[in-house]
Amino acid sequence: MGLRPVRIVTAGIVGLALLHGGAAAAQESTIDFTVSGSSTIRGWTCTVTGTAQVTAGSSTPVRGLAGGVQTATLTVPVKDFECPNDEMTGHLLEAMRPDEFPEITFRLEGYEASGQGAVTTGTLTILDSTKEVSFPLTLTPSGSGVRIEGEVALDMTAYGVEPPVVMFGLMRVRPRIRIQFSGIITP
Repeated sequence: MGLRPVRIVTAGIVGLALLHGGAAAAQESTIDFTVSGSSTIRGWTCTVTGTAQVTAGSSTPVRGLAGGVQTATLTVPVKDFECPNDEMTGHLLEAMRPDEFPEITFRLEGYEASGQGAVTTGTLTILDSTKEVSFPLTLTPSGSGVRIEGEVALDMTAYGVEPPVVMFGLMRVRPRIRIQFSGIITP
C-alpha cells in the first residue's frame, strides 16, 4: 500500500519545483504532497512535505512569475512519508527503501505557459529509475509569492517499485497512484 503514495508524492514535488522561480538565485520553499491509491481491500492516502528549489531566469513568463523559471528541482525525503497507521507507513518504506534511495527528485527540463499556469516537462527519479514526466500546474499569485498546485497519476511499477502484497496475498496494492501537491513559492 505504501508504494503508491511515494510515487505520487514524487511527481507532485517535481511539478512544484518547476514553477518555483523568482529571484536570480535559487530559492527554496516547502511543498505539501498527498499520495493516494487503492488496494484490493481499501483506498489509502499518505502525505509528505518536500522542497522546491527554483532559480528565476529569462524564460517564458507564466502567471505570477513574470521572469519565468531558469531551473527547478523538487525533492521529497522518502523517510518522512506519513500514512494513516504505522503498518501502512512500514509497507511504503519497505517498498521505497529510504536507506538506499533517500530522495525522490524531479528536475525541470521545460514548460509551456497555459491558461492559469503551465504544463511542465522534466525527469522524475524514484529508486534508481529516471523517467520523463509531464503534468499541468496551476499558478496563483499569493502575497509576495505564487501558490503552486498540481496533480499527476503514475504507475509505480514503471519506476521499479513493487506494490505491497500482505495478508498472504489477500490484500494487494494496485500500481496506479495519484500525487497531488500544493505550496507557496516566494520569488
